[in-house]
Amino acid sequence: MQTTTHTEAPKCVVVAGIDLSDGSREVLEIAATRAALPGGELHAVHVVPSSSVGSLQGDSAIRFSNMNDEVCAKLQEMATTLPASAGSTALHVRLGNPDVEIAQLAFDVGADLVVVGTHGHSGLERFVLGSVGESLIRHAPCPVLVCRPKSVRLWEQIQPSCADCVAVQKSSGRKTFWCERHAQHHPRAHTYSEVPPTFGMGSQTFR
Repeated sequence: MQTTTHTEAPKCVVVAGIDLSDGSREVLEIAATRAALPGGELHAVHVVPSSSVGSLQGDSAIRFSNMNDEVCAKLQEMATTLPASAGSTALHVRLGNPDVEIAQLAFDVGADLVVVGTHGHSGLERFVLGSVGESLIRHAPCPVLVCRPKSVRLWEQIQPSCADCVAVQKSSGRKTFWCERHAQHHPRAHTYSEVPPTFGMGSQTFR
């Protein structure tokens, strides 16, 4: 007797935590590219902190209803700019602690990935504004991608790019990464090899 094994088509369920800041659109776009597999799902969620609403009685309930309408409208506007390849998209507004609610939604929908942003601050600002991402890294039921804008100030430990290396990467279509000088002596000692190996490349040690 012959049996046939049916396997599900590959898909990726992605939850994007949106705080409606300037970088939210970029977070949503990055999440959409991860959900672009056939059958993929994108769940964009904004969490309204409980402290900003109250007990959801009387005026508090009205305030949350108005806030919910405003958030939904902003999420809808951002979603309309996503490419068709983004897959099925759902918009969520939740009330509570952002890290807890994002993690809960990720669990509820069986997410494969959570995507959130960071403001790129330092010191106390980084500790406060980055606490949601840091908490999710520790507690989310799936991998977490924290998106940091490229426009933030370069870390002083990272050396500036070599203009010649950048030119070689561009002219070679990124088949070559180092200029002639740094191919012989790189400022950061490391080994370099390719998979599959390029003819004649093997493994090189730059010192």
